[in-house]
Amino acid sequence: MILLSIIIGFIILITLIILKVSIVAAAPIAASLIALLNGLNILEVLQVQYLPGFADFVQNYLFIFLLSSILGKTMEASEDAAAVGDFVLDLLPYRYAAVGIFFASAVLTYGGISAFVLIFTIYPIAKSVFEEAGLSKSLILASIVGGSIIIGMPMPGSPQIHNLIMMDFLDTSAVAGMQVALISIITASLAAVYYLLFRTKALLGDRYYESEKRLFEKPNPIKMLNFLLGMLPLFTVFILLAVLGKPPVLALFMGVVVSLLKNIRKINILSILNTSISNAAAPLMFAASAMGFGRVLSSLPLFEGFLQDLLRLPLNPYLLVGIITNIAAGLLGSASGGMLLTLSTVGENIVQLVDAEKFHRVILIASTGFDTLPHNSVYLAMLAYTGLKFKDTYFDYFVVTVLAPLISLGTAVIIAIYL
Repeated sequence: MILLSIIIGFIILITLIILKVSIVAAAPIAASLIALLNGLNILEVLQVQYLPGFADFVQNYLFIFLLSSILGKTMEASEDAAAVGDFVLDLLPYRYAAVGIFFASAVLTYGGISAFVLIFTIYPIAKSVFEEAGLSKSLILASIVGGSIIIGMPMPGSPQIHNLIMMDFLDTSAVAGMQVALISIITASLAAVYYLLFRTKALLGDRYYESEKRLFEKPNPIKMLNFLLGMLPLFTVFILLAVLGKPPVLALFMGVVVSLLKNIRKINILSILNTSISNAAAPLMFAASAMGFGRVLSSLPLFEGFLQDLLRLPLNPYLLVGIITNIAAGLLGSASGGMLLTLSTVGENIVQLVDAEKFHRVILIASTGFDTLPHNSVYLAMLAYTGLKFKDTYFDYFVVTVLAPLISLGTAVIIAIYL
């Protein structure tokens, strides 16, 4: 009954989101339905599980959302984002706009910038690039998140929390499972890039073949200078976060300070602060609601037993842990949450049957895929911040952030088993 109630609640949640019901309302409705079907006190479930999960997320991410929003808005209002986009398109033809953002996102993620920070920092740049190229913004979210989760997060050496979780659990290094990672990441990246180029061609039509001569041309010195100045706030964040290992809030705060001081004569600081607070509020609420729903699921009696039942399936351990992790991440709408739930329920059982380094990389890659279904907190936060619509963006988002990572997982499992 618990499994059936989870499936029903999950379907209700996804359906409500598709029908444009805010997840702030949809998540507690779905959580209440799950509680009702399991004979639990609805009010108690909402108060003891949903609200603490919601509040914990707000507590952990409030300042990250606010500072990231201020940084992104300042870069947009000061035209720093436009300068970056203009320089990029001087080097690349229009056909590579989406692919360029894909790899830019991967680099920033590998540098330690989280998906929630990317929402506010890279979107203004991506928006400028896409507008200059005349490319529909429907591909923006797929490009940003795709590069982050296909390359930046699972790449060996990544400072992202997912890699740190596996290092702590297995006592492995940051580059564990190098062979598994590189082959699977390259395979999934090729699939994602092929799709982005295919969609770009469909969206641009005859313009897809224009401006080919721009590729690798010598950049305009003035535009290069504007690009470097425009990227200065992001360089500040990157150095503090990825190189010096400072807390994300401090890194973002210093990035905001650099951006505001650099552009103080171009912008209205009060207007930017007020607008940024409004821009950050909805994404924060959306993401917190998704995490509250995940807390309800993970607290259900016998839910961990369901994952342990999967452990008894007659499958190779690498494939088994890949399936379990992806299901857990999908139900919770969180890659790191899915990893932690899997490790806490079946991790000790499986680790005895596998090579620790390969296990490290397989479970990390397996945490991406189903986690980016429509209730994913990052996706919902992006919709809220950008004003883009589910019907316009999710198909591309699904292909690049769900199907491509599943290709990566399949490749990782094969490599782990046979090499």
